[in-house]
Amino acid sequence: MSTQEKKPEAAVAPESSLDTEGLLLQRLNNTITEEEYFRWMLFVVGFYRGIDKIGDAIKLLEAYIHSHRNAENKAHCHLALGQIATDEKRFAAALEHFNGALALRPEKPKVKYVLHNNIAFCLNQLNRHVEAEKYCRAAIELDWTRASAFRNLGISLKGQGNLIGAAWVLVEAINADPGDKRARQIVEQVVKADPRLSMQCPWLNGALDSENKSVADFPLM
Repeated sequence: MSTQEKKPEAAVAPESSLDTEGLLLQRLNNTITEEEYFRWMLFVVGFYRGIDKIGDAIKLLEAYIHSHRNAENKAHCHLALGQIATDEKRFAAALEHFNGALALRPEKPKVKYVLHNNIAFCLNQLNRHVEAEKYCRAAIELDWTRASAFRNLGISLKGQGNLIGAAWVLVEAINADPGDKRARQIVEQVVKADPRLSMQCPWLNGALDSENKSVADFPLM
């Protein structure tokens, strides 16, 4: 971004205020290049999310999307908006943002993994398990060392009634991250749904942990 190009206006804090928000906004408004602005904008967005000023965070992200041309950065903004919507359990809205980010064809492998994985998570939450499976497998192709896409694939296969397949990939999630309590919980649910699995699939026994407490399932960002 040139010095002449107009940047999205951030909220202006009072000059007398020396609080964190005021200092961040001052630094943001004094940036020169597009990348510098984008970097500081993300700091401000993270700060706003941390103090529950979600509306201000959304305004900054949407203003950047409508004012700038950098596709990679715009994809990151859509990703952040999708994460905010996911936190608020607005899964259909989150799905629109994640798909919007993917349509911009981001180049960073980590961003592509997170987008595919989060799309799968939202589709599972909307009971669109067949569609979710495709995005889970795409995420695993991008990075098979991370547990989250295996876990979401397990949820997808479980939702489709493929309990053995679900158990297999959930164990893969546990192998990728032995501390993944959510995957262990879902394995337990699968075995409870069909107790014969523990005999048909003896490799399941090592993954079961009856002491794990139930926890909510959220996407890994």
